[in-house]
Order: sequence, then structure tokens, then C-alpha cells
Amino acid sequence: MEVKLEICAGSIHDFEEVQDLAVDRFELNSAVELGGLSADVETLKAAKKITDKPIIAMLRCRPGNFIYSLAELKIMYAQAAKLIENGADGLAFGFLNKNHQLDIEAIKHLKSIAKDKELVFHRAIDSVDDKSEALTRLCELGIKRCLLMGLASEDFKICIQRIARLQKEFGTKIELMPGGGVKEDNILAIIEKTKVNNIHGSFKRQVIDPKTLEGYNLVDRKRVEQVLKLLQK
Repeated sequence: MEVKLEICAGSIHDFEEVQDLAVDRFELNSAVELGGLSADVETLKAAKKITDKPIIAMLRCRPGNFIYSLAELKIMYAQAAKLIENGADGLAFGFLNKNHQLDIEAIKHLKSIAKDKELVFHRAIDSVDDKSEALTRLCELGIKRCLLMGLASEDFKICIQRIARLQKEFGTKIELMPGGGVKEDNILAIIEKTKVNNIHGSFKRQVIDPKTLEGYNLVDRKRVEQVLKLLQK
């Protein structure tokens, strides 16, 4: 079974580091340390000159939950239009209402902006109680892929069992993509136990600036090479 590998990129460095490797797709974020915020347009434009791999641009105007005010939604609609205009191959987003259910009208409006580009529902799905119902609605709305990020924050075994159940139920209708906590020592077990064919990971290394003593994360080429070897790409 072929498994597609998506790399979470937070800077132009991340694209430069692995653009020649056999990764399948990038997700571009800003502020990855905050869980990923809306992609920067200038970074997107620069990345499109470096790689011909698809770039999914994050759409998230602030950290925290995924329940947005009308003003916040309008900001993200404008960001979406700009990102699509500047070459994004798709958008990663998560819109929920006050009951932590899908915000159907907001999703429909985003679809009208994205037109034929991919829409990926990101880790907002982890905040939804009835994930089967939410995935059913996402399928009806024509959403192609859904990112589940519970691997790092929940009991690993329970999370894997849930993803496996959802994959069995929805795997032919929507691509489920585990992320958050995917590492070299567990990626094959995740694939084997869940039967997913998409994996999302950052595979970072931390860099400490000697002058400011501030730390920041960059994609680690050696780690990505090791993952690709495990996937036999």
C-alpha cells in the first residue's frame, strides 16, 4: 500500500531542506509553535518557486479553539482568496459552531472561494464529540481529506483504535490523515494498525540561537530521509 507523506512546513527553510526528497505534499503554516496559523503569502510565493509538490496552506487566524466570530471568518475568507490567488493548491481549515459541531454555512462559503482547490479539514475534528457524524457531513460537502491530531495528546492506543475504526468506516469516502506525534519509531505501527494511506508529520529539530537563547524548530532532513526509508519511497 502506497502511503503519502505530508510535511508540515513553517518556513522557507523547511522547503529548501527537503524539496528534493520524495515527500508527496507540504502543509504551509506560520507560527507552528502555536499549533499552526494562517500561511504567509510571501512564504507561499517563495515556496512555489522551490518545489512543484502540492502546497496546502493553513487557514487559521488565531490559536485556541475553532469557534470563530463573523469578523474572524471574514478575515479568513480574505486570507483564503489571497492564498488561492498566489498559488496554494489547497487550504487546511476547521470551522466549528458554539456546540463544537461543523459550521456548515462557513464551510460552504469557503468552498465557494476555493472553487476547485482541495479543502482539508484539520484538527478541529478532534474537538468534535461525534466524529462519525462530522465525517459524514464532510463527505457530503465534498471535503477530500481530514487531519486527526490526537496522537501526541491522547492515550496512543486509544487514539489508534479510534482512527482505525473511522478508517474502516470512511476510508473509501475521505482520506484520513493521522498527525501530531508521528515519529520514526511509531509511523509503521500507525499505518499497520489504522490502514491509512496518508501521514502528516513535522519531523523537526530544535535550534537555539546563541545570542538570544531563543529556540525555534526546523524540519530535519535526516529525520525525513529516515521516514522515507521506512516507507520505502
